Amino acid sequence: MKKFISLAIIAGMLLLMMGADRRADANAQPQLLTGILNKMEKANQDLKSLKAEMVLQKTNTQIGVTDNEYGQLLYKPGTTRTKQRLRIDYTKPSKDIVSVDGDNFTFYQPRINQAFKGLASKLSKGKQGGFAQFIAVGLNGSLKSASGKYQVSFVKDEAVNGVMTSVLRLTPKSNDQFTSVEIWVNQQNWFPVQFRGVERNGDLTTVTLKNLQLNAAVPDNAFAVNLPGGTKIVDKF
Repeated sequence: MKKFISLAIIAGMLLLMMGADRRADANAQPQLLTGILNKMEKANQDLKSLKAEMVLQKTNTQIGVTDNEYGQLLYKPGTTRTKQRLRIDYTKPSKDIVSVDGDNFTFYQPRINQAFKGLASKLSKGKQGGFAQFIAVGLNGSLKSASGKYQVSFVKDEAVNGVMTSVLRLTPKSNDQFTSVEIWVNQQNWFPVQFRGVERNGDLTTVTLKNLQLNAAVPDNAFAVNLPGGTKIVDKF
């Protein structure tokens, strides 16, 4: 009986302690999130360009199949005078190119010599347009500016490829292609190293960045896609 009473007291104390921890965490989380966002903001202000190797994983949760794509990513943040720029050159299995140069969007498929072109601001519902916006949101270190469109919250700390990160969750305040986006932020340089979007049907899109190069000299024309003669241009999709 004494042992039972002692265990009951200990259990009660543990429950009180865990409850106190949860309340403390709940109070600390807004401050923790603000600190992370401030560090990301500072890193984003200092960023001139970013190069990285990219691994894209698309998971069909209905049938449990994941497809992998690999490529090279190039990014320049926007300024007061220019919009952000993004280019992805896939290397395997396809050689496709996705480019967002200001508001000019290009998706080039060399295998069939075809290019989709249009305004990035009007492509949020398209497959590649939505993906490009997803990437841009993930790379934009100034998440404070995204607070009008997303509810931003801190999830946890987690290691990714041996690097400790802070995981943030962005939940759209209105209908979007993705019901949520999670961003893994490197705690050493406060740049994203991974982000994952959950689509409306439950499918997952995960992007992992490796071998980041920060602030290399990158000319603006590096984001232009030079299409060969005879390329079929599609402007409606």
